[in-house]
Amino acid sequence: MPETTNLSTATAQLNTTLTVSPEWIDLYGHMNASEYVGVFDHTGYKLLGQLGVGESYTAATNCGIYTVDIAVNYRRELLVNAPLELRLRVLAADHKRLLCLMELYQTDDGYLAATMEQLSVHVDLGTRRATAFPADITEQLQAVAIAHAAIPMPERHISRLSLLRPKKPV
Repeated sequence: MPETTNLSTATAQLNTTLTVSPEWIDLYGHMNASEYVGVFDHTGYKLLGQLGVGESYTAATNCGIYTVDIAVNYRRELLVNAPLELRLRVLAADHKRLLCLMELYQTDDGYLAATMEQLSVHVDLGTRRATAFPADITEQLQAVAIAHAAIPMPERHISRLSLLRPKKPV
């Protein structure tokens, strides 16, 4: 089984730094909207590896997490070579699903450029069907979600996704 982060170190948001690449810049001279999603997806997945559900988990178990819904909020533009910090927090988890919030900060000026909520489902790659996380992973993710709940949400953030299933119209 792959290694997971010690819960005592998982109480803070997971984070990493990167820089806006010239290839991400569009005709308007700023980072293209699709590149934000790419950064959140690829970089966020690497951070999730610290919680035991990344590449080494997939290699060991033939299971992984599929994104089923995202909600992106673009706040301010990013220019070429801007230094960035991506932060990830676990909002909620159950036996099959994981809900995260990622925040992308421009670190020179300290502003929040964008957020992305991501709802994922745990999938057996052999059957291509949703399946339960191993119990220890579920417990780990839920404990991290509880710890991350103590971290203040970004100003003006409105959660758009939930683990609750929407009620069917009458």
